[in-house]
Amino acid sequence: MARFDFEGLPMHYESHGAGAPILLLNGIFMSCASWKWFVPSFSAQNQLLLLDLADQGISGKVDHEYTLEMQERAVIALLDHLGLAKTNICGFSYGGEIAMRLAARYPQRIGKLVLSNTTANTGFWLASVGHSWEAALSSHDGRPFFAACIPSAYSPGFFTKHEKWARMQEDMYERLLTPQVCDAYARLTRSAEFHDERANLKNIKAETLVISSQWDFITPLPCQQEIVQAIAAATHVIIPDAGHTVVYEKPTEFASLVLGFVNNDSAGIDID
Repeated sequence: MARFDFEGLPMHYESHGAGAPILLLNGIFMSCASWKWFVPSFSAQNQLLLLDLADQGISGKVDHEYTLEMQERAVIALLDHLGLAKTNICGFSYGGEIAMRLAARYPQRIGKLVLSNTTANTGFWLASVGHSWEAALSSHDGRPFFAACIPSAYSPGFFTKHEKWARMQEDMYERLLTPQVCDAYARLTRSAEFHDERANLKNIKAETLVISSQWDFITPLPCQQEIVQAIAAATHVIIPDAGHTVVYEKPTEFASLVLGFVNNDSAGIDID
């Protein structure tokens, strides 16, 4: 188990494989364990880095409110701990919000940037979604959490097709969501409530891939379109028939897009 200290908080991370590094930054309810199915493919040619952010997974739990700026500092602390001057970063949802902050403020530390199913601004829609999550989490009960947070994270087709799996997930959350975990999830949710990077997107110089999903009800397609329009070196891909949690609904497409983008160097191609 790999750990480092971040401002007195024990932080859990994983490193797999060797090569050009790729750091995957978690969605709000994810952890390093959420990426276990991706480890073989992402570490075959690259050094795959995973990080439980503050209040996530088995990293330390805090006793105060914070913003995304603290998570940003935690990522830089990881890179410094590993002695990495530069890394490629793929941020999913909440992790994408942190990734765009890093790319705007530490351009020298970022190679290529992937922003998947994320937003540059917690507008009224997403803030309202977050408030419903907080209300469910305040119950300290996994079943209200599941009802409020999980179905809308998937496309209707996927969720309906995998009803048996969904009911097993509901049982799992009832077993595993302790009051401590619920309170940590609530703090994570609140940490992004005032997120607004729209004015800073123009400062992102990294070659960027923005990934969207057709049926994303958490961060809908216009959220990613706004990012693409503001970042000069942005490419946009929309994955059909998938919801917000595209990493699980379309894992092959997601992995292919990220690895192909990060590992392809087309700078020398000139068709003129």
